[in-house]
Amino acid sequence: MNIILSSLYYEKNRVTGANKRFDFFGKNLQSRENINLTVLVREGEAPDWAENSITLPRYDSMPSVIRRLVYCIKLTFIFYRRDGVIINDFMPVPLIFSKRNYYYQLVHDIRNFTDFNRAAVKKISSLFQKIQWRMVPNILTVSSFTKNQLIKYCNINPNKIAVSYNGIDPVKRNKAKKDIDFLYIATFEKRKNHDNLIKAFSVYVKNCDQNARLYLIGRDLGYRKHIETLISKYQIDKFVTIIEKISESELKNIYERTYCFVNPSLYEGFGMPLIEAMYFDCHVICSDIDVFHEIAKEHAYYFDPLDHGSILNAMKEIKDTEIKGESKTCYTIKNFSWSAIVDNFLNLLVK
Repeated sequence: MNIILSSLYYEKNRVTGANKRFDFFGKNLQSRENINLTVLVREGEAPDWAENSITLPRYDSMPSVIRRLVYCIKLTFIFYRRDGVIINDFMPVPLIFSKRNYYYQLVHDIRNFTDFNRAAVKKISSLFQKIQWRMVPNILTVSSFTKNQLIKYCNINPNKIAVSYNGIDPVKRNKAKKDIDFLYIATFEKRKNHDNLIKAFSVYVKNCDQNARLYLIGRDLGYRKHIETLISKYQIDKFVTIIEKISESELKNIYERTYCFVNPSLYEGFGMPLIEAMYFDCHVICSDIDVFHEIAKEHAYYFDPLDHGSILNAMKEIKDTEIKGESKTCYTIKNFSWSAIVDNFLNLLVK
């Protein structure tokens, strides 16, 4: 079976949830017998593990709108002539679809239909996405929550939406001193709700543990300066560490050193750091939102993300709790292994 795994957003040296999915889903597909995998990425981004790749020019000098249009046309021609299966996350979607292949549009979230739409012209952007998602033959999305959102906001036929969770890479874990009290991994943007976490942590440091440490890891999307200003305002600079660029091995070490992973995000399509933290058997406290309940179930402590007092209470509650055995680790291996996720996708093709 021929499969094209396409992402013009992929950056091989950047640690993000979407990039991890591309890498681990792709590597697992490539390892299967009778699967001929080709990855399609921008020039300079072909992953080292890929045996077959197609690269498109970067067109960095073009205005964004023109560049997207050029990519749309190129992808249309490439995909139309191919047999097999195509998984693509780039938008605009192809102009036409071929009956020679099974096309899946990968959707990570639908934040353009929420208050966290980053597009300049928000109503036009969300309408444009809605039209495109209704055009595509099939949709692959990362949670039942996002599937339900697509049905609700875009009126998409549920039968053409398949759920394919993100997964974890079961690397060897090493014992380490738990010198990081709280860890949050998220891009620096408003919907990630660093504000309320910082407010809660500032009170925690002053009233509960004057040696506590909070690590914030993520890519800046224009909000980091605001976060740093807030940290200075509450005079907790020496208690907070901010990291923007990090390797997989460095991230693994940080998970091993973390006592509690905290996620106060207001909106997510999945939340890959949640399952990674659970794999490393960190305590998890997170927002009381549908998608986190779907992913973490009873293995997390939930709080109201709009109330920093609720976050503070969760921080205090969890610090009085002993880490219990392997329950969270076993849960993630059982439910979020890449091997099982790829198996489910291939079984979907048989149907």
